[in-house]
Amino acid sequence: MLQLMHTFPGTTAPAEILAAVRAGRIGAFCLFNFNVSSPKQLRELTHSLMSAAAEGGQPAPIIGIDQEGGQLMAITHGATALPGNMALGATRRPDLAEKAGRVLGRELLAMGVNLNFAPSVDVNSNPLNPVIGIRAFSDDPALVGALGTALIAGLQAERVIATAKHFPGHGDTGTDTHYSVPVVSRGRDQLDVTELRPFRDAIQSGVGAILSAHVVFTVLDDQQPATLSKKIMTDLLRTEMGFTGLTITDAMDMYAVSRHGLQSLRDAISAGIDLVLLGHLPNQFDLMDALDMKASAESDVRILNARRALPRDLPSLSDVGCAEHQAIAQQIADAAVTAVRASDQLPLQPGSDQSLLLIVPELVDLTPADTSSGVELSLADALRQRGMQITTFELPHEAQANHVAEAVALADSADLVIVGTIAADRHKMQAELVNALIDLGHRPIVIAMRTPFDIVAFPRVETYLCTYGVRAPNLEAAARVLFGEIQATGVLPCAIPGMALPNQVTL
Repeated sequence: MLQLMHTFPGTTAPAEILAAVRAGRIGAFCLFNFNVSSPKQLRELTHSLMSAAAEGGQPAPIIGIDQEGGQLMAITHGATALPGNMALGATRRPDLAEKAGRVLGRELLAMGVNLNFAPSVDVNSNPLNPVIGIRAFSDDPALVGALGTALIAGLQAERVIATAKHFPGHGDTGTDTHYSVPVVSRGRDQLDVTELRPFRDAIQSGVGAILSAHVVFTVLDDQQPATLSKKIMTDLLRTEMGFTGLTITDAMDMYAVSRHGLQSLRDAISAGIDLVLLGHLPNQFDLMDALDMKASAESDVRILNARRALPRDLPSLSDVGCAEHQAIAQQIADAAVTAVRASDQLPLQPGSDQSLLLIVPELVDLTPADTSSGVELSLADALRQRGMQITTFELPHEAQANHVAEAVALADSADLVIVGTIAADRHKMQAELVNALIDLGHRPIVIAMRTPFDIVAFPRVETYLCTYGVRAPNLEAAARVLFGEIQATGVLPCAIPGMALPNQVTL
């Protein structure tokens, strides 16, 4: 059934998958990080899928992956570590967003991937959103639209289908669709000016695909999440908004829809969805056989036209992670660093004989839409390269009071303390650590390495920088700002709740 977007385990395609591609039974795939060990291996995998289609006289299969940059990157080893959407939001520069799209597109196509599940054009209007966060460009719909369309243009200029997500908007949710059914109760006027504006911009820019949200919007359909709602996916998106490209579901193994079992697949197709992304659902061949319905003729035409237009000639694999792309990633990260507060502690002096304690949180995946756990934090290395003598302490993700006490004790013998935080506004022990240091007379420099909201949990901090990500370019940029090598020119892309920050500093 060509409406199903399949997944399989491992770094090579199973024989039954290749046979189904040859026979024209499967025409679309979503790959995950467990399908990838290196760029070369991924290109061999995608080549096998394309070759199977050609052998069967079928058009090339759609091969998609989550390569957003920043928090969610299925391909890490060898691919360019782009800083991500909220970092782009802090730069406020569509030209850099387009460059990011071009890097993503060129590298993906070199590895045989022809559809990217990016960009997220969700408006980050809820600071407590557990799953979007730095995957959003901003809380400003106009800025989200401008940067989203620029990234789309870059991706599609490199012949990779861009996917605007999560329609009609996931930014105002307080729960994660992997585990619950979020409900958004905004009125239609507010949806129009906030959630829907970036999607309208994306449609006008010619985005190739739109991915649905497993979210209930009561003003549009108070019964079904968007993925399963004809009122949203056909009446709103197709008829009212005029979208003519591919529609794709978010992964159907997520609780918000998987609780309905096989019926959720039927409902998605009935809602007008073109491609149903099976995600990690088991027994996918059985699901294909069990579905007793077919998508519309219009959907068939959209899928086949998209497949026939896919490029078969691929860029050189040497483009992946090349020096030019690394320089673009660093340019974005440098332009993104934001000095929300600065004091006379900066700039630091290279090679200083000051003793420095660096405290960083353990990196874990805070949501299933997160690949941070695979990142090796490089901030200590960046500081050592500037001649600093450093003691490091990793605060466990499930930190207890004794861990905080241990870090505070180390601070007593340090001249300077730098603390990296990740979602400290929601992780009590990170906040307790910073506040304990301040209570004892230390002046910790805090670097928020995810969302900018951490300062809410320790409002007395004097020096507070935001990097919007934990990847090497983000943290190299932070080091450059700390030592006065570059100015912190980033601008907060989201308002910080309860804080008036009119005097944001440019260093």
